[in-house]
Amino acid sequence: MKVLVITSRYPSENNPYNHMFVHIRCVEMLRQGINLEVFVPSDQYKNFVFEGVEVRMLPSKEIVKHFTMDKVLYLHLLNIYPFSSANGWVIYKYILKHNLPFAMYIHGNEVQKYTSRIYEFNYRIKDVLKWIKKDVFVIPKMKYFVGQTSKIGNKVLIFPSKWMKEEMERNLNCKISRFEIIPNGIDTSFFSYQNQSEYRFKLLTIRSLSSKVYDIEKTIEVMSHLPERFTLDIYGQGVYIKKYQKLINKKRLDNRVKIIPTFVEKEEMRNLFRNYGIFISTTKMDSQGITMMEAISAGLLVVTTDNSSKREFLVHKINGILGKSPKEIADRICEACNNEIIFSELTKNGRASMEQIDIQKTVELEIKTLSKLIINF
Repeated sequence: MKVLVITSRYPSENNPYNHMFVHIRCVEMLRQGINLEVFVPSDQYKNFVFEGVEVRMLPSKEIVKHFTMDKVLYLHLLNIYPFSSANGWVIYKYILKHNLPFAMYIHGNEVQKYTSRIYEFNYRIKDVLKWIKKDVFVIPKMKYFVGQTSKIGNKVLIFPSKWMKEEMERNLNCKISRFEIIPNGIDTSFFSYQNQSEYRFKLLTIRSLSSKVYDIEKTIEVMSHLPERFTLDIYGQGVYIKKYQKLINKKRLDNRVKIIPTFVEKEEMRNLFRNYGIFISTTKMDSQGITMMEAISAGLLVVTTDNSSKREFLVHKINGILGKSPKEIADRICEACNNEIIFSELTKNGRASMEQIDIQKTVELEIKTLSKLIINF
């Protein structure tokens, strides 16, 4: 079986974090013996190899020339760009026209209306244009593609969670009948477990500070309800740094809450985890939450807002802490941290749950799913 992975971005030496979640599964597929090639729609022609994965950048109209019936197309965040050589819509239309076998992994943003994240709207012309592009131009095309391919037998949609499937159905006003739920795999060998109970009063979060979906205000609010012995370090860069620092100062938390304005690389993240006991995530929505699951794998207790897909991966007081309001979350953190034995038990259970979605296991499921498309064709 030959797999062609098509995605709008891919890591390179100069940009090693572009769609890293796509790259790690490609590396694992190669390790498991799959013949694989990556195509990135682009306005330029460029070939390169990144960590053993062959990547070809070229216009969409040239990429489709490589499609044949004996190859499985695997789409990951293939974006639609109007009036561009990198427009993914050219590829979507070609698949429909030639009834090609394909799988599409739904990560979230590609099928969510702008209005599903209306809290990102800042009343600027740029935001209005984004709204129009997404909800008027992109979403109708995605709805058309999904609707037309529902009649095709040799295709499958893959979701990281049941919530993401339901979110897609709500945004596109459709019903998905043929699908698989396969979470993004966690590299548990890289993020190895260590008992972090001695650091259980030290909280960590690693986030982009340019998106309101991460709800850093709520994270800070949680700290205002925690005793003095608890501290929080926020790692990230973005346009809202000053806003968050003002909130920290306003709540007189500047001695316990610090913003470290830097992007954390994967290797550094693993080392960083060794200095903390709790990873806090107060996101407004998550199709899965890869970073917090890497933290769980490394032995941190994950505390998160009880919404979206969270209950599919975490069970409160079994392998993590779930809560609604900042006060409730803070109270539950205190309860878990007051007993070192309970804290350790939660983190051990968390590690065991991540081993169930180790990257090797999830990629095996993805390969099995892709193989069926050729067999059934």
